Amino acid sequence: MRPSRSILALAIIATVPATALGLLTASGPSAAAASPVHTPVATAPQVVADAAVAPKHAAAKPKPTAVHHVAAPARHATTTRRPAVTESVAKPVAKPAEQSVSKPAPKPASTTPAVHTGNDYPYAGATTNANDKWGFTERQCVSFAAWRLARNGHPLDNGTQNWGSAFHWDDAARTQGVRISTTPHVGAIAQWNAGESSTVWVGGGQGRFTAGQYGHVGYVAAVYSDGSALIEQYNAQGDRNYSVMRMTAPRYLF
Repeated sequence: MRPSRSILALAIIATVPATALGLLTASGPSAAAASPVHTPVATAPQVVADAAVAPKHAAAKPKPTAVHHVAAPARHATTTRRPAVTESVAKPVAKPAEQSVSKPAPKPASTTPAVHTGNDYPYAGATTNANDKWGFTERQCVSFAAWRLARNGHPLDNGTQNWGSAFHWDDAARTQGVRISTTPHVGAIAQWNAGESSTVWVGGGQGRFTAGQYGHVGYVAAVYSDGSALIEQYNAQGDRNYSVMRMTAPRYLF
């Protein structure tokens, strides 16, 4: 009795060595396919993630830098224009208007036929602080004013009338009954108390004259049509010298 085909197949399989079956299992198509598929699947997402992040990060950096360099020059150019505009506006100052205001000095209008000026003071060469014959210190404003009054017939005596320093002359004038006025006239004595100031014309323009701590007096030699006066005096500038100036004064005596 022949064995059946099933029995023969089992017999053949039974005769195959165990090592042959192990080789088939290790190198079979199912085993070879399972091993390499796992590695690409695990690494592929990582590569894709790096490629997606890198381009975005690199492209974002230049934009702020480019905007900064474009905006900075424009801001600098706007700032540097302002000084130029300010300078051009400041150049036309009102100096021409001040020059146009100055007018030719009015001619003296004296109440006497002639204006007598000149350094005929008898103590012009004095080198000491001796008193003159009216009781005032030589080459001081009070001594020169006393000399001019004496020449015009109004001699003073400082020893008995107590005229004192120039700042006291207005008080002495009241005591002696001498006229005091704010209007000059030829022959009057212009008088300033200590620290008082008034207008003076020097070098073609106007300035300010301020009396020192002893005050100041001078002789009115002429009067201008605008109310200023031509004043002869000594020691007006603290140098004990003679000078003639067109001035105004706070008050006039005699």
